Formats: sequence, C-alpha cells, structure tokens
Amino acid sequence: MAGAPISVGTDCSGMEAPLQAIRNLGVEHRHVFSCDVNKHAKATIMANFPPKVWYDDLTTRDNSTAPASDLYVAGFPCQPFSMSGKQQGFADEKGRGTVFFQVREYIKCQQPAAFVLENVSGLVRIEGGRYYRDIIESLEALGTYTVRSQLINTKDHGVPQNRNRIYFVGIRKACDSGTFAFPEPLPPVSIERFLEPRRGRPDADSLPPKKQGNARNNVIHALKELKAKGRDPLREPWVIDCDST
Repeated sequence: MAGAPISVGTDCSGMEAPLQAIRNLGVEHRHVFSCDVNKHAKATIMANFPPKVWYDDLTTRDNSTAPASDLYVAGFPCQPFSMSGKQQGFADEKGRGTVFFQVREYIKCQQPAAFVLENVSGLVRIEGGRYYRDIIESLEALGTYTVRSQLINTKDHGVPQNRNRIYFVGIRKACDSGTFAFPEPLPPVSIERFLEPRRGRPDADSLPPKKQGNARNNVIHALKELKAKGRDPLREPWVIDCDST
C-alpha cells in the first residue's frame, strides 16, 4: 500500500465532507462509493465529489458485493439519539435507529483498514448511555478492530460552530500500530478571520439606523453591558443578537 492512493467509501454521505477533508489534506485517494437517500445530497455530491459507484439506499444494499474500501466513513442518522427528538433509539418509529446495524454489516463484510462513525452527543447520554454501550460492544464484537470513541466539539478545532459529536474510530488490528490519538483541542480562533475586512474600526456612531429601533436599542444596550464588564467592543470582535428575523 506504500504510496498507493487510499480507497474511500461513505454512507449517509450528506455533503460528502470526508472527501473535502481528504482533498484539503492532500491525500491521494480513490472515491469508490457514496450513499444517501436525500436527492439533494446526491445532486451536491455528484456535482462536487462524484464516486465510482452511487447507492440510493444503504438498507437495500448487498454489502457482500459492495466495493471494498481502505477508509469507511458514516454519519448514521442522529434523530433517534438526539436530545431534542423523541429519543427512541434503535426503536425509532421511522426505522432510522437501526441504520447503524447496516453500517456495521458493511464493516463486517468488507473489513476496511479503518472506519470513522459519527453521531450526536445525545447518543452517549440517553437511557443512561445504553445505546452508546451497545454500539461499542457491537463494533468490538467484530473481533478484528481496535475501537476508540470520544466526544469532540468542532469549536475546539478551528471551526466557528458549536457542534459536539461522538466519534467512533476503528482500526483493523492487523493495521494498528498503536499510534492513533484523537486530536487535542486547538486555541480559539478569532471570528475576525471569518469576516470580510472592513474599512477602519467602528466608532460609537456605528449603529443600526434609527428606523430599526429594536436593533439600535439592543446594540446600544449590549455595548453598555460590555463596557461595564471592562471590555472594549469597538476594538474587540463581538457578535450581538440584535433583532428578530
């Protein structure tokens, strides 16, 4: 495998962020398959990361004949495990809770060198962590993988979003050198790196117009609160939720 491009397959592929990440890292790869039931996700992937093989539905696929991959990535449906949903877990009334087992079936059949699975943090908490333990035990029961898991928040890794997720990483024991570690949090990134540059710094008159009364008053109030706390909102970047939609 030295020097050879890695083969990558994804399920519940969404916008195909894993392929974007691999591309950003400059890793030579072959995109062997993607799969998503959402037609808009399919259109997005086909326009940006067209795979060699496309599947419309993981649950109807014969995993014994699916393409093998070195790296397999799947973000199986989160709704059954979300704290803001019904928390039905594997018994989800729409059948989304059991998609994990289709993901596991692919891993069992094709034995990728490594896999990365992702879901909401609620999976760790609902029913006292029952579903989290079941998933870990199910993956370890395959017998061929070293399985690790960790909650990781995107805001700790250079992304301007508060998105706490549970990640499961499996490395086939025959390939595992024991060197894998989840990344350490990075220092916070200033929001100014993500904003269009402006001409000079704002001043005390840089307010919403008077005709936008609520927004103007809310900004004035926020500036006063920040100054009372010893901050300088005209020299530091702050985000103010100043008005309703």
